[in-house]
Amino acid sequence: MADSLKVRTAVGLCLIAGISGLMALDAWSGFGYGAIALCVALTGVGLWEYARMAQSAGPVATAPLVLSGVLYTAVKGLGYQLDPRLHEALPLIAVAGAYWVFFSCLSGAPSLARFRGLCATAFGFFYLPFLGGFALDVRFLDVARVGEAGFYYVITIAKGTDVFAYYFGKFLGRRKIVPSVSPGKTGAGFVGAIVGGVCITCGFAAYTSLGEFLPLALAPGVGIVMALIVVSGDLIESFIKRSAEVKDSARLLPNFGGVLDIVDSVLVAAPPVHFLLWVLIARSGA
Repeated sequence: MADSLKVRTAVGLCLIAGISGLMALDAWSGFGYGAIALCVALTGVGLWEYARMAQSAGPVATAPLVLSGVLYTAVKGLGYQLDPRLHEALPLIAVAGAYWVFFSCLSGAPSLARFRGLCATAFGFFYLPFLGGFALDVRFLDVARVGEAGFYYVITIAKGTDVFAYYFGKFLGRRKIVPSVSPGKTGAGFVGAIVGGVCITCGFAAYTSLGEFLPLALAPGVGIVMALIVVSGDLIESFIKRSAEVKDSARLLPNFGGVLDIVDSVLVAAPPVHFLLWVLIARSGA
């Protein structure tokens, strides 16, 4: 277990350093291309991993899914960076990708497996590009004050609660809470996620620009809710993997798995953070 913890910690620190470097480059340059490039790359690789897993349900239209998802994410980010009118193309990209998938289904005889593959393909677009795109919405929301801090918060609350849950579960965990979905999840790990969510959110409210809109008194409640959302996101991806009968989405990183194993909690954390900050900024009258 000690070696596993060392590898997991080392890989985690390298990931944090890489993401922090990209964000530092963005802050230095005054542009958000680092965040855009990160989201586009993770979307592309994550969709490819998802398509490989979902093949167990039926034939998945991998090329339309990956290409339309990458294009959707890139256009969303560049719309914030270059011209907001680019966002008008997002529904067109989604519809064009859907038509591509639909027409690809006509190349073979109708079957339940092909229908399942069609449903799995559609879910993949919603799961990664659509939900993940909210991370870019956070990054470019009120850029001068909360954009960068909000983006950091999405990543930190997602992965930080995972870390708390992992270590609490490893050293204190005994009772499994959802063994059929995720055998490693324990009651102690769940408590660790809650503790992590509260600590991280309070830290951001106290020491970053998020505190201008997120009162410290409100932070513990937000942290608990976000921890519950993050845990649910991890369980959703575990459900997908168990349904596809695989342990990890890929073997990209030791003790982590693939990109989808890394971003699963980010996907579900980004939308509520975006809407929370949007509401808090609107209520402040700023």
